[in-house]
Amino acid sequence: MIQVLHLLRIKHWIKNLLIFFTAFFGGELLQLSNLSILSIVFLYFSLTASLVYVVNDVKDVEQDRLHPDKKNRPLVSGAISKSQAYAIMAVLVMALVITSIYLPIEVVYVTLTYLLLNLMYTFWLKQMAIIELFIISLGFVFRIVIGGLAVAVVPSKWIIMLTFFMALYVIIAKRRGELLHADPHKTRTVLAAYNEQYLSAAMILVLGVSIVTYIMYTVDEQVITRFKTDKIYITTIFVVLAMLRHLQQTFVYNNTESPVKYLLKDTLILFIILMWLSSFYFLIYF
Repeated sequence: MIQVLHLLRIKHWIKNLLIFFTAFFGGELLQLSNLSILSIVFLYFSLTASLVYVVNDVKDVEQDRLHPDKKNRPLVSGAISKSQAYAIMAVLVMALVITSIYLPIEVVYVTLTYLLLNLMYTFWLKQMAIIELFIISLGFVFRIVIGGLAVAVVPSKWIIMLTFFMALYVIIAKRRGELLHADPHKTRTVLAAYNEQYLSAAMILVLGVSIVTYIMYTVDEQVITRFKTDKIYITTIFVVLAMLRHLQQTFVYNNTESPVKYLLKDTLILFIILMWLSSFYFLIYF
C-alpha cells in the first residue's frame, strides 16, 4: 500500500491546496458549502494529477533508472510492475468518472483540459525547452481557476499572474538544481538546452516580475475596495522574505531541486508562508 501511495505521489497533493486560494482571497472560504465542494474538487484534481504521474512513470521508467533519486520510485525499483500500474490507472479513471458526477460541469471540463495538456507534456512537450517550463506553470493556474469555478468566484487577474510567475520561478529553480545534480543527457534530455547561467538569470528576472506584480496587486484600487482595507501592502514583507529565503537555499545550498521536499523540510519558509496567510486572513475576514 505504501508503494501505491508513493506511486501516486501523495506528497505532491500539497500543491493542490491552491484550489482553496480563490475562495480564500475572495473572502468566501469559511462558508461550509464552499468548504465541502472545494474538498471534493481537491480530491478530484489530486486523483487527476496522480493519474498523470503514473502515466509519466510508466513512460519514463528506463530513463528514471539513471537518476540518483528517481531510480527508487516504485516502478523503477520493481516494487510495482507495469501491469499493476496499468490497473491503478484504470482504478483512477473510474474514480474520476464517478466523482465528476457530483461536480460542476465547468470544473470537469477544465480538469480534463489540464489532463490532456499534461499528457501532451508527458509524451511531447517536455522535450521543448522553455515551453515545458510554461506548461508546468500553467498547471498551477489551472488549480486557481478550478477552485474559483467550484464556488463561482472569479479569480482576479493579479492572482492568475502571480500564480503563473511564482510557479515559473519555482520550476526554473528546480531545473537549475537538476542541471547541477545530474547528467542532463541521461536524466532529463531537455536540460541540455539550458545552462546554469541562463537558469540563474531567468530566476532573477521572473522573481523581479513576481514581486512587482504582487506589489501592484496590493495597491490596486479594486483590491482595496473589495477587501475594505488599504493595508494589504504590509503582506509584501512576507513575500519578499520567502523569496530571499528560497534564493539563498537555491544559490548557496542547492536545496530546491525538489520543490515539495524542500517545502516540507524548510521550517522557516513554512513559518513565513503561515504568517503571510495569517496576515491575509486577519485583513480579509476581520
